[in-house]
Amino acid sequence: MVAIVYVVWVYRKRTAARAASSRERFAQIFSPRTQRSTVPEVAHAGSPGAASTPEVPTRGPAHYARRPTLLSVQHIQLHDVLRAALPDHEVFAHVSLAAVIELTGLPEGREREQRWRALVQQTIDCVVCGKAFEVVAAIDLESGHTAETRFKAECLKAAGVRYLQWNPVQLPRSDEVAALLAGN
Repeated sequence: MVAIVYVVWVYRKRTAARAASSRERFAQIFSPRTQRSTVPEVAHAGSPGAASTPEVPTRGPAHYARRPTLLSVQHIQLHDVLRAALPDHEVFAHVSLAAVIELTGLPEGREREQRWRALVQQTIDCVVCGKAFEVVAAIDLESGHTAETRFKAECLKAAGVRYLQWNPVQLPRSDEVAALLAGN
């Protein structure tokens, strides 16, 4: 009987310690961090804040910077060619494959989630849509014959979306774009 009481006591003690540790980590992660002030605080000798407190490092803002442009020079050129050639269409850059196609015929579960994650991780350089935002074609600048490219091509083909890969050094002229999208 004493052994059972001891085991229950140890279990409760460990559970309480884990819960306290979890609450502490939660508070550390989600509590607002105070930024270092440029004006030092003056503490009076008798005040409770007179002892020096260690500074808490801030996360985030110091590690991020805005990119000079959203698109690379090659992607800007591709976007410009498509916009000039297809004024009655909408052109979107760097679109997730998951935004273009959807999963059908799979029950909810692990396999569906894995396939969804695979779609989310892939991007398409430019997607051409009609005025009603129906997808007309997906266009990538050539990156070789990689597993990533094959995956995109297979998914888009299965969904019935035309997938084109163009050489970034030699983009088609504006008058050739419509014929290429039509499949000629």
